[in-house]
Amino acid sequence: MIGRWRRRKDSWSGFMGRECGNVDDMVFWTKTKSGKFLVKSLYLALEAGCPSLFPSSCIWNVWVQPKISFFAWEATWGKALTPDLIQKRGWALANRCFMCLEKEETIDRLLLHCTKTRVLWDLLFNLFGVSWAPPSSVRETLLSWHGSFVGKKHKKVWRATPLYIFWTVWKARNRLTFKDDVLSIQRLKYSFVLSPWSKAKLFIVDCPLTIVSFID
Repeated sequence: MIGRWRRRKDSWSGFMGRECGNVDDMVFWTKTKSGKFLVKSLYLALEAGCPSLFPSSCIWNVWVQPKISFFAWEATWGKALTPDLIQKRGWALANRCFMCLEKEETIDRLLLHCTKTRVLWDLLFNLFGVSWAPPSSVRETLLSWHGSFVGKKHKKVWRATPLYIFWTVWKARNRLTFKDDVLSIQRLKYSFVLSPWSKAKLFIVDCPLTIVSFID
């Protein structure tokens, strides 16, 4: 335990330094120019040391409601409570996708590859006349989400699109799981096309109300 504590202490001390001179000793945070500690600077320092890329700029932005960003963050790390994750924690639980009832549910399959979810992705890309094959994971999807065919004016809205699809699917899935709701594809489409975009107007100046007006 002592050796482990020393290693952790040494790794943490790499972030800190001390000013020496004719003044009293003081703690100096080496990751900012001012020497003052900022949570953001710690996050960026830890992220820089992570071997895998993380789509933080796509998830954490002022144009998406915090609860939606937080869910996307959970999904990207594979921490959303789908049955496969609950099983890994030692619970005996049957696993079947609540949306399509066809295969086992994982967060990547639910948000990207489920046949019911694909309806939303197909709707989005058909409106733009773009062919798209979903990556294998939520993380890869967000890392590759650029939209070079989208004008600069609508770039902010476009970057929020996958997060709104994730949120729409997750809410529908939870209604099926906990409220014995019946899945309606039309309502799923309506929820995605209208509701999230109207909410986005609270965060984006001149944001279009619907995807249809967005691409006009």
